[in-house]
Order: sequence, then structure tokens, then C-alpha cells
Amino acid sequence: MSGTSGTSSGTSSGTSAEHHYAHAAKRHDKDAVYLHDDGRLPNADYHFGFAVECALKSLLLRFTTATMAPKKQGKPPAKAPWVPDPATGGVSHEYGHHLPWVAADVALLTHGRSAARLSAALGNLTAFDSWSVHQRYLDGATVADADVSQRRTVAREILALHEQALITGRLQ
Repeated sequence: MSGTSGTSSGTSSGTSAEHHYAHAAKRHDKDAVYLHDDGRLPNADYHFGFAVECALKSLLLRFTTATMAPKKQGKPPAKAPWVPDPATGGVSHEYGHHLPWVAADVALLTHGRSAARLSAALGNLTAFDSWSVHQRYLDGATVADADVSQRRTVAREILALHEQALITGRLQ
């Protein structure tokens, strides 16, 4: 797939939302790796989830019709990517703020053999099925090293594909 970026606006610095999501993905991944290597599993797990979420939102905005544009004229930009409905001009689909929504919805990124690696990586997102943004409020007692390690592996794979897409301008 070639890069046909969706409209993204409304960032205070004038830089696109996909740019911010891409950099946030790298930042959260770097923190997650550091925390995981230090044995701080609950926070590492939390950051691996955000790294994947940000990378996928960046890809959605770069390679689909998803946008961060205001949903209604004269309103502020959207807080999460959404896809316009060409028939009505309204919202066809909205990508919630946090995982695990991406496991099913990001499938629209993949088309044919050119996205085989991405399809395989997206299939591994089931590792995040039990991940929740709300874990930040929990004591972390139920976070298992095996789960965090699996999420780290999936996050690294998604982020590598994301980085490749940023360099080549194509999903592969």
C-alpha cells in the first residue's frame, strides 16, 4: 500500500497527529523496555500497550481515510481517529482511545500480499486482549512476566513494521 494520509489537524505545534502518534509510540516503547529490563512489570506492560496503540493510530492516519479532523464543522479536532462515511458525511467508524479495539479494526490496513507481514503482526495483537488502560489504577499484583514478555515481543514487531512504513512510505 502506498501512503495516502488521512486528514489530520488540530495539533498545537502545527505538526500532524500521525507525527505525534509515531513519536509517542517510540517514547512509550523505550520506556517500556527500560521498565521491563528493570523488573517493573506493571508499568512496562502499560507502556507496551500504549506504544502499540500509538503506532497503529499513526498507521491508520497515514494509510487509510481515518482522520483527526473535527466531526462537525466549527468544532475542535477529534480526540481519536475516525473514518468518514462517504454516503452521509458522518462518522462511519470511530477508533476508541485505547486498546484492545485495534485487534479487529486495524484489519482495514491490510490488503493482499503486500501487507502479509502486517497481517501476521496484527494477528498477534491477541496478546493485548486482556490489556487495559485502567490497569494504571491497579496494584499490579496480577501482572505476569510471561504476559509482559509476550506483549514486548508483539510491540517490537509492530513498531518495527511501523518504522519500516515511515521510511518506505508503504505497508508491507
